[in-house]
Amino acid sequence: MRLPRIDTSKDYSGLYVVDFGDQVGIGYTIEEVRMLLEEERYQTVHVYKVHNMRPDGTVELKAVSPTRFAVESAFAFCSREMERARSDFEQLRQLGETDPLPCKARLLFGQLSYNPQFSYVAAIVYPAEYEDEMSQWLLKHDVQAGETVDHGISHAQNIEQNLQVRDHAQLPAEAWRQSRSREQLLRAVGDGVQR
Repeated sequence: MRLPRIDTSKDYSGLYVVDFGDQVGIGYTIEEVRMLLEEERYQTVHVYKVHNMRPDGTVELKAVSPTRFAVESAFAFCSREMERARSDFEQLRQLGETDPLPCKARLLFGQLSYNPQFSYVAAIVYPAEYEDEMSQWLLKHDVQAGETVDHGISHAQNIEQNLQVRDHAQLPAEAWRQSRSREQLLRAVGDGVQR
C-alpha cells in the first residue's frame, strides 16, 4: 500500500487510512469509516488507524477490523449522591465544550436501574476505537469525577441496558476532525488526502 503525499505539519494520529484496492485515502474520521462500511461497494475495504507520525513523514499504521467500528466503550463516573453525579455531568459538559474531544461522544447522566451502592452516573460513551485517546484527554484535564470509575466496552453495554437517563449532551470532536455528511464523504472518496 502506498500512501498519498501528506502535509507533515498536520497530525493525522487517530485518523484512518482506507485502502480501496485501487486507491488509498488518508484522514478519515471514525464516523466517516462507519459510513463507508455501510455502503455495499465499500464493505471489503481495508482500514488502518494512524498511530504515529514521525517528522520524516513516516506514518505508523495499525490494521482495524471492520467489526470494531460498531463497538462503543464508556467511562462511567459513579456516585452515591445524585447531586455529585449531576455536578460531574455539568463539569464534563463544560470541559468538552471548552476543549473538544478527540472524537464525538455522548455524555449521559442518570441512575442505574438495579440500584448498586454507587447508582448515580455521569458517563461518556464513545467509539471503542478511541480508548487510548479518551484516556489521554481525561488525564490531560485531571478529571476527578465520581467516587468510583468503571471503564470499557462492557460498561458501555451496561449503561445502554440499565441507565435511566435524566439528562444527556453531545460532546463535539476537535473542529478539524469533525465528520462530513454522507454526501460530502462519498463525493470525496477519490481524494487521496481527506483533510
